[in-house]
Amino acid sequence: MRVSTRSVRPTFGHRRVARPSCHASSPDAQQGAPARTRRNVLHFFGALGLSGLLPLPAHATEADARQRLLDAIKAKKGDEEVITVLRELAKSNSTAGAARSPALAGRWNLLWASSNAEVSRVKRLPIPAESTQLLGKDFVGEEGRGANLIDIFNGAVEVKLSSAAVPDDKANDTIVIGPPFYLELHLGGVNIPIQDTQPGGGRKSILGNELNYFRQLYLEDSGKPGDLRVSEVYEGDPAVKGSIFVHERT
Repeated sequence: MRVSTRSVRPTFGHRRVARPSCHASSPDAQQGAPARTRRNVLHFFGALGLSGLLPLPAHATEADARQRLLDAIKAKKGDEEVITVLRELAKSNSTAGAARSPALAGRWNLLWASSNAEVSRVKRLPIPAESTQLLGKDFVGEEGRGANLIDIFNGAVEVKLSSAAVPDDKANDTIVIGPPFYLELHLGGVNIPIQDTQPGGGRKSILGNELNYFRQLYLEDSGKPGDLRVSEVYEGDPAVKGSIFVHERT
């Protein structure tokens, strides 16, 4: 290193003074300066992103929330933690008018249900059991119908509850589930009717007759297995009102 002096213009009447300045004489040091500068800039903007001063790309935020939801479900976290994450994910929902989207139709396996949902008991059974929801004519066999299936012992026993399932006239993110309800048991290839409720009919020992409003909080629309869907019952039968579900397309 060598030290040189350069003249500094006097100010306010003071006499001229010498100010030392250092210059790197090594070519390697000179070449490394731009790299250090780039690293500093990247570090600066990265820190801004982490601190929230610069927003992360929407797809990055959505992917992160999606993975955290799946992790919370896999780890069997409590309702509060799972619901916090799924509501964060719901903010990034890009499928407008989910209740009328063709992507809603399909076969959906239940990944998680809030503890106040009747179907959550299926996940707690000490025997092999799965809950699946069918939506759309290609999967139910009728237009404007839906069905919930509970498969026990890998399909040896199947309980099927079918219902009307139509988009709400007043909210394009909501599906209305209501009568006629049909509850059936499939056992050994035999279909056994258990109970049904018709429009205008009264409540029965098992089935209600209310309209239940399922808001689609989040819907992935690739149409491929692995798509996620989050829904919430915000109005209807007291037995299901407030229930939240996470389904995965199969």
